[in-house]
Amino acid sequence: MSSKDGRTIKSAYRVLEILEYFDRKNRTATVMDLSRALEYPQSSTSELLRCLTKLGYLHYDRFKRTYSPTARVALLGAWVEPTLFRGGAVVTVLDRVADALGETVVLSTATSYVVQHLHVIDGLHDHAVVEHAGNTDCLLHSPQGKLLLSTYKDTHVRSALHRLNAEEQDPTRRVKVAEHMDELVRLRERGWIATADHGDGTGSVAVLLPPRCGSDRLVLSVLAPTAIIQARAEEIVAIVQEQRKGVLPMPRPKPAARPEAQMSTANGQQVPAWPMGYTRKIIPRTATAS
Repeated sequence: MSSKDGRTIKSAYRVLEILEYFDRKNRTATVMDLSRALEYPQSSTSELLRCLTKLGYLHYDRFKRTYSPTARVALLGAWVEPTLFRGGAVVTVLDRVADALGETVVLSTATSYVVQHLHVIDGLHDHAVVEHAGNTDCLLHSPQGKLLLSTYKDTHVRSALHRLNAEEQDPTRRVKVAEHMDELVRLRERGWIATADHGDGTGSVAVLLPPRCGSDRLVLSVLAPTAIIQARAEEIVAIVQEQRKGVLPMPRPKPAARPEAQMSTANGQQVPAWPMGYTRKIIPRTATAS
């Protein structure tokens, strides 16, 4: 076996161990967390994490500098035993929308400043739009990307727009930040966007799915020939919005209740006696000179 083959096998082994680490810990992790837990060199760990992020299997929070699995990891292998694994809320919604419309249905998210398609259900007719899981699209100019950008905080949106403008080599595709912010505010309130023609004879209706605490946002899109989108856009929006109710937002964890204080006497006064972890210093009064 060549040294190159050995490195490839080692990298494959480490990728699986990284995914299994997240499965065990059920939390986010930094490069150092994974490097120490799995006893990998920090440089190799960082390179693997960047690669998995680029492929859409991990999400990188550049503010907290942490990694976490994306929905694409959850959808891997769902086809192997569909009776066991295809009962999840998101996949069920995709299946029902596809059954109701007969068009191509796509689940997408944002990763590393691009839109990535996580899961695709092909349309049933000969002229159905062809899309593939793993494909990427422009975050700044695709309907799915605009919806996902609209979910960011305003400061993060501006940062993303400036970065995407700087990386765009075609000056005609750069946007005016203020005008684009106004459009994103409207999309944030509405939660969906219909585009009759992408310029290639196809269109789409994209709808945001409800937020899930600590997870990346997801967009469900229906792709179809332009004529179908023009004729059925309102019907498609209504169907998707009805089905998306099956994806309930994950509740935020409630903060731990602060235990009630018991009263005790100190310096002749009734004061709270807080449990371990709560301290209160009593400063006795001193007589003032007359």
